[in-house]
Amino acid sequence: MKRILIFLLLIAATGAVAQDRFDQTWRRNPWNASLNAAGIRLDSISHSYAEAYFTKENGGMTSHSSSDNSWNAGVRTESIRHLKRVSFAGGFNYDYFDGRNMCGSMFTVPGYYPVDILEFTPGRKIRESYNFQAAMSAELNPHWLAGFDARFEARNYAKRKDLRHKNTRLDFEFAPGILYRAGRFAAGASYIVGIDNEKLEAEEIGSTPESYKAFFDRGLRYGSLQLWESNDLHLTTSGVSGFPVRETTQGAAVQAQYGPLFAEAAYRNRQGRTGEGGTIWHEFATDNFTADAVVTLGKSLSRHYVRLGMEWESLDNRENIITYETVNGVSTPHIHGSTPIFGRRSLDLNGEYEWKREQMDWRIGATYTQLNRESTLMYPCVKEQRMHWQTVWTTFLYRFGAWEATVAADFRKGSFSEKERVSEAPAAPGDYPSQLTEYYLYENEYLTAPRLGVGLAVRRNIRRFYVDLTARCEHGFDLQYVPQANRIAATLSVGYNF
Repeated sequence: MKRILIFLLLIAATGAVAQDRFDQTWRRNPWNASLNAAGIRLDSISHSYAEAYFTKENGGMTSHSSSDNSWNAGVRTESIRHLKRVSFAGGFNYDYFDGRNMCGSMFTVPGYYPVDILEFTPGRKIRESYNFQAAMSAELNPHWLAGFDARFEARNYAKRKDLRHKNTRLDFEFAPGILYRAGRFAAGASYIVGIDNEKLEAEEIGSTPESYKAFFDRGLRYGSLQLWESNDLHLTTSGVSGFPVRETTQGAAVQAQYGPLFAEAAYRNRQGRTGEGGTIWHEFATDNFTADAVVTLGKSLSRHYVRLGMEWESLDNRENIITYETVNGVSTPHIHGSTPIFGRRSLDLNGEYEWKREQMDWRIGATYTQLNRESTLMYPCVKEQRMHWQTVWTTFLYRFGAWEATVAADFRKGSFSEKERVSEAPAAPGDYPSQLTEYYLYENEYLTAPRLGVGLAVRRNIRRFYVDLTARCEHGFDLQYVPQANRIAATLSVGYNF
């Protein structure tokens, strides 16, 4: 206790000049956020920091696969360094998450894959995440630069109450790039290759009179509600370890800059599958296109930034028709074709204006998301959903001496519609699979319900050290299916700039 009191007295008594945050240094050069690491050398400011943090969150205004009572803690560091002919950038983050009363999706990133597995016994979940990024830019001659960017993420996820499950996820992306510069003009190109995979394993510990059920979601919450050992859920298939998912990525990006204007366009093609060996249950393909533009105006003491971004994505999932031939006790799978079962199209648009001065930093922006999904489980019958939401937000940071204060606010609102159609075909549609209606309505309302969020942060700089306290409250309106209207979060961070 005595040490804590001394530390708090130092915070109150020690003065220091406020300094730029790492994210502000990072945003000043648009190449830093691009897919071509060769461009990080087009700036000259070096900045690094290391930080430890603790976050507490409470409230049911969240998705059905999240926790209404959770905490997480971790450490992170990021850096960008410019040497004589080489520049380096990178970072590392370790995060430990502990959530209570959790059920829903078993995957580490709910909704990312076109299929999902849900369980219904609220319990404790633990997740450990490791993120690593390394980037380098080197001058080949006065006009040409080359670089690379590598990103790696690993997650371990576990449920501590029956139906128990444990996951491992690995995600890696590598992007080498080259850049040409001449005066105020610069242009570059980069290649993108990546792979991610996740394996989900479920089990029941001990004996119990209960029979645990799970739901295999084939899209729009249509699927199979069965005992978790059922073959329909693919969790206990002979010859396959758990439920594995694998996805590979290939793509390319081009960038151009002339004076204060920067633009980038990138395309990725992802090919994924569920299962392993000869037992492949699903095959899905994703096309992803992004475009970003930044305009930088003003001098170093008063800069203006305008940022625009767009992302379009199209995903189609097919389910394979598999039979098994057993010879001498050995079962061999045979794939006889596939049928489309789910499609997803999304469009994200965002715009932002930032005004940065020595004593303040003001940002204001808006985003628009359109999500169209369709289920084709019973051809030629098609179930369609159209959903969209928009968000407006603002943050204002002001420095006075060794103190910094930030206020933030955001508002989000959306809507959704659905319809059913029958494609032209001589066949008559059969009975559609059952839908997990409660979860479906919960998800739709959470994504589109009106909500207002407000935040407040205070930072004390102690020479190169800092202590940061952040709080946020969110309130939802006109809720029918989401259990609570409020969610609050608070974060305490202690860090060092170098």
